[in-house]
Amino acid sequence: MDTLDLAEIDPPIWRVMVKDAVYGPYTLGQMRSFVLEGRLSINSKTAEGDGGAFIKAGEQPGLTAIFREHFATQKTEAETRPTNHVVIARTPGDSRNRMISVLNELGSFAEVMPGVYLINTTIRTAKLRERLGSVADDADRVLIVNADTGRLAWLGLGPEIDVHIRSVWKPKT
Repeated sequence: MDTLDLAEIDPPIWRVMVKDAVYGPYTLGQMRSFVLEGRLSINSKTAEGDGGAFIKAGEQPGLTAIFREHFATQKTEAETRPTNHVVIARTPGDSRNRMISVLNELGSFAEVMPGVYLINTTIRTAKLRERLGSVADDADRVLIVNADTGRLAWLGLGPEIDVHIRSVWKPKT
């Protein structure tokens, strides 16, 4: 009886570059798992085959279907399941009222103390960040906590604080 060689069905041809370090090779099945786990984004640098150029994963012909499927599933889940967020905003300029307008468009919210908002919305944390960022001024500082998943997003905190947050905050798995 011949044994099944999975490398023939799903060969390990994918590599991922993170901060100039190259990892892999991985199979397409492993790459799909990385997308589902949130470890591989459309902007991750990937290469197909030995010696292939590193380009954004979202631009890789062999990976686009995985991302399309993943985002369609996430959108469906996000549209049907509201989530709780805490938004902490320091807005020294005129953007406070614009941020309140955005929160009002996106769901039910309450300002529980100056600059601290609770919002229940069907949009994902990254989209909430994007929408608030579209009305924020350069001096604004915003921290968003997804109370359901433990994920964070932020605006205007700077690279040093970004590194510190990533070293301290661990979302739920």
